[in-house]
Amino acid sequence: MRQSWGEFLRGAGAQTHGVQVYAEPGELADSVATYVAAGFERDEPALVVATRTQLELLEEQLASRGWERRKAEAAGLLVVADAEQALESFYDGDGGSARFEQTVAELLDRVQGRSNRPARVFGEMVDLLCRLGDGHAADELERRWNDLARQRRFSLLCGYRLDVFEQETQLGILPDICRSHSHVLPARNYARFARAVDEALREVLGPNKAATVYVLVSRMSAENHVPLAQQILMWVSENLPKHSSQILASARAHYVRPAA
Repeated sequence: MRQSWGEFLRGAGAQTHGVQVYAEPGELADSVATYVAAGFERDEPALVVATRTQLELLEEQLASRGWERRKAEAAGLLVVADAEQALESFYDGDGGSARFEQTVAELLDRVQGRSNRPARVFGEMVDLLCRLGDGHAADELERRWNDLARQRRFSLLCGYRLDVFEQETQLGILPDICRSHSHVLPARNYARFARAVDEALREVLGPNKAATVYVLVSRMSAENHVPLAQQILMWVSENLPKHSSQILASARAHYVRPAA
């Protein structure tokens, strides 16, 4: 049975690799704090490679959960690195990242020590690459993380600030993101997101055609780790070009202004 997003955040586990698509930084900080604090409770240290904005939000969220940054660092449970500086240490701006292993291995050594105990890692470097317009490098970096996870004991949480209701997003970077991760959260409130997609399909295609889409997508991905509503948006964006823009716009409206 597929883990829920909450189960992933609390339980994690070596070689699991989650991603959250978010609209506002606070949405991501809440998930990261849950993920990191759950690890602290299990004596699993965390490596946080974050931007200054996200780190400030994370500190607030951790403190509200009873974990102050300085105390966690002093206890050997937390190592923090600046995402922009870490990225600059290996990214050459030409799609390459030859020094990635060295940079990340040094950070993991700091957080895991000689015991190689399980660690929880949160990183924003892939999102920074997307903001630079280098989606190819972001996808390559995700693969390098997955390769490293087969050698070291850690789980990984990523975040991408994207507009999930944009057709360009659904046809461009999101399919690669979904393929690179074991757990995907396409919107902070997934239940509301799923209802919004369902209402949009029915509104634009009608109940019968909407049901057909559900059957087709479900049959194609019975064991898929990507939530069904997100699979549907990718599918309609690729296969129903005449209707996809309207479906996405309708889904956005229902998500932002859910029915009472």
